[in-house]
Amino acid sequence: MRSQLRRALELLEWLDEHGTALGDLTQPELEMWLEGGTGERREVRAFVTWARGRGLVGELVVPRARVPAPSVFMTDEEQAEQLHRCLRDDSLPLDVRTAGALTLLFGLQHTKLLGLTVHDVIDDHATGALNLAGHHLPLPPEVARLVRAQRDKCQARWQLDHTACTTPWLFPGQEPARPLGATYLNLKLRRHGIAPRADRNNARLALATDLPASVLADFTDTSISSATRWTGYARRDWLDYIASRRRI
Repeated sequence: MRSQLRRALELLEWLDEHGTALGDLTQPELEMWLEGGTGERREVRAFVTWARGRGLVGELVVPRARVPAPSVFMTDEEQAEQLHRCLRDDSLPLDVRTAGALTLLFGLQHTKLLGLTVHDVIDDHATGALNLAGHHLPLPPEVARLVRAQRDKCQARWQLDHTACTTPWLFPGQEPARPLGATYLNLKLRRHGIAPRADRNNARLALATDLPASVLADFTDTSISSATRWTGYARRDWLDYIASRRRI
């Protein structure tokens, strides 16, 4: 709230310096002011909405900030090599292998992974799945095996000390009551040669190539706006590929 008030005061001060009344502010002038500062200026949206509702300004709109397109990727060979290590390299910590495989295949955010509990592992001994916000994410057999092992390890730990924690986290931290920290997990993966950001981008782009945005959003437990952007990236890259093939 304080930040929004500061942005409103900054806009009013700018108008005063330019000798412009609030009611005379135009859309191009508003956008010029927004572009002349940091992204925090877009917090003036609350003030503009309030002023528009009271007839103090015209039909002004504060545009949403553009989300930059992802730029960090890896080759298919690098992705396959990292996935092979997660699935087969017993020298890696189990939580690294499990989190790495889920990131490489499904592009899941670490905050989503770290919110999972042992009860979110769905296992009928024939197939495996994860419960992501009420949606079942089916797991390939080798990934399901890793997830089961991680679940069993953490469940045993929780049962030994369940008085210290009421939530059996799938990725517990040093303190039983809290899951592993997202920053620490990211560093731990990188320390073992797993590149989380590139892994996630590669996985999401691959999924977006085959899945519509609504399915992708449910599949990865992301917002529909995020899923729509990824399907747009995938469609653009595919069209560029087709165009390049036609020129050959």
